[in-house]
Amino acid sequence: MSAYTYREAQIEDAAALAAFARASWVATFGNGLYPPEDLENYLKASFSEAIQRAQIATPGETYFLARDGEEIVGYCRMGALDMPVDDPSGVELHRLYVHERVKGAGVAAALLEQGLDWARARKAGAVYLSVWENNHRAQKFYRRYGFEDHSAWEFMVGRVADRDLIWKLAL
Repeated sequence: MSAYTYREAQIEDAAALAAFARASWVATFGNGLYPPEDLENYLKASFSEAIQRAQIATPGETYFLARDGEEIVGYCRMGALDMPVDDPSGVELHRLYVHERVKGAGVAAALLEQGLDWARARKAGAVYLSVWENNHRAQKFYRRYGFEDHSAWEFMVGRVADRDLIWKLAL
């Protein structure tokens, strides 16, 4: 039996989700890659409580949460395509993050499986994701599930353009 519980996010999770999403993004990418003002503006535009609340409430969007007791230790956000991909049957895995202390404990795998089940239930033809070209750990994880190269794009954080790889998993 897993020590972690999983469920879809509810509106009342918005504040805790915003705090966790912000902290996990900073832990992964906040190590000097971006000028401080660009980083702060990106975080405000992406991870406020109001934004999380709106995304949770948006039809066709969902967040799956992994929790250790009452604490969020991971999340997966699924929804409509928001990247440069022309596929009317596709959906996007927008984000998948887990706390450093649960990496390797199966939490990311459980969240990804929930996301893929969500996509299949909606009869999606494919799931797309974007992964930073230098995030080799994430790339190895997604390859295990059969994601393959599709294209690339520039993911902007303020004035900084990161090269992100767009990967596809046909369902």
